[in-house]
Amino acid sequence: MCRPIVEIGKFLPAIPFALCLAVLSACGGGGPSPKDHSPVPLPLPVGHGLAPGEITVEAGVSEEHGNVVVSCPAGGETCVLTVADDGSASYRGTGGIPSLMPAPVSLRLPAGQGRMVEALNDLPARVRNNIASRVAAAADNDVVSSTAATTTIQPGTGGAWNTGVTQALAETDNRAINAGYVGSDLVFERINFGLGFVHNTRNRPAPPGYLAAIFPKPDAAQWKGVEHFFVSRNRGRYYSVYYSDIEDNDDTDYLALSYWAWAPGPRGDRGPFVGAAASGNDPFQAGLITAVAGQAIYEGAATGLYAAHGDPATFRNFGAGVRLTADFDEDWIGGLLLDGRDSANGQPLFEELTLGNASIQTGDAASFRGEVSGLLDGKQAEGRWGGQFYGNGLATADIPVSYAEPPGSVAGTFGARAVGGDSLLGVFGAYRE
Repeated sequence: MCRPIVEIGKFLPAIPFALCLAVLSACGGGGPSPKDHSPVPLPLPVGHGLAPGEITVEAGVSEEHGNVVVSCPAGGETCVLTVADDGSASYRGTGGIPSLMPAPVSLRLPAGQGRMVEALNDLPARVRNNIASRVAAAADNDVVSSTAATTTIQPGTGGAWNTGVTQALAETDNRAINAGYVGSDLVFERINFGLGFVHNTRNRPAPPGYLAAIFPKPDAAQWKGVEHFFVSRNRGRYYSVYYSDIEDNDDTDYLALSYWAWAPGPRGDRGPFVGAAASGNDPFQAGLITAVAGQAIYEGAATGLYAAHGDPATFRNFGAGVRLTADFDEDWIGGLLLDGRDSANGQPLFEELTLGNASIQTGDAASFRGEVSGLLDGKQAEGRWGGQFYGNGLATADIPVSYAEPPGSVAGTFGARAVGGDSLLGVFGAYRE
């Protein structure tokens, strides 16, 4: 996927977050003279992941280092990039001028069938605007944990409910999601802890409801899911999208993600609601977080519902990449959502959103929650995000705590809203590199 910078230039319009940080003009005025031996400063993107030291890239070659691709122009000198201990960078004035751009995100959640957004976009203008305002409100709400929730209701598949986080308008919508197979069919079951409501996708809804499988993409074969729609007893329209990386019913470390929207029926006067939740069946033991040292990088994918401001509002499914850094010495995690695009046509929706550093909690769960910032449709946007660590790996009762390795994965929810502009609400799952 890495190409020489000359070839990459052809594709830059399609990559809005491309960082062409050094360009040599045709008249030779864009860089130092051949006799200039002094280092030339070169800004680095947030979350670059480059370790201090020297990076040498031959002319006409592109190499992935950290979270960026370093490209050296063909037909010139070797590029030498130096990263200092303080995080600053420079290139050698006697060599080629390197160009940096974010490394490609190969892991993508498969796109949904699109029926959810098609149905939402067919609703009356008043309802659509109301749903969009609910997306914005939920985006700015704090994430709540389902770990401490208790219930006497058990999953139909047996065992216990997964743990995780929910981002919605009210804590009564706090929920957990389980996944499993019935024959060859992937089935999702979720519980609303606040209302004691259980929903299972195994039962196909009566018309006009539907249950549609979401097939995995070749480069993200572990992610699969279903899209589910049914008419509720009060004639409301309930749309849900589910994803999981579960392999089989013996999988003891899987993630389950979901986002949903409920719209009132033709004569209903109840307001709509939206939400997102992320769960897993192997929550990292909170007491072992103190035994984990150093940093870990997590890379994965994100998806959700995008509400475009207008009169009326319109909706899209979106997909994005996610990169997170967890510092277990300082007890924080933060990162970026990258290259947000319309799942139906690949149209860019946002370049990047910052998932601000969040403190890792060690109470009921190894969880966290923080703030989101960035741009949506050219306007400053803010919101909330949070999640939980999963995958205990070596951290078991049979192995001393001092040998605890970092959690194997992380999952959560996020939202962002621009005042008077677009908003979004979504879920993510990422794995330790």
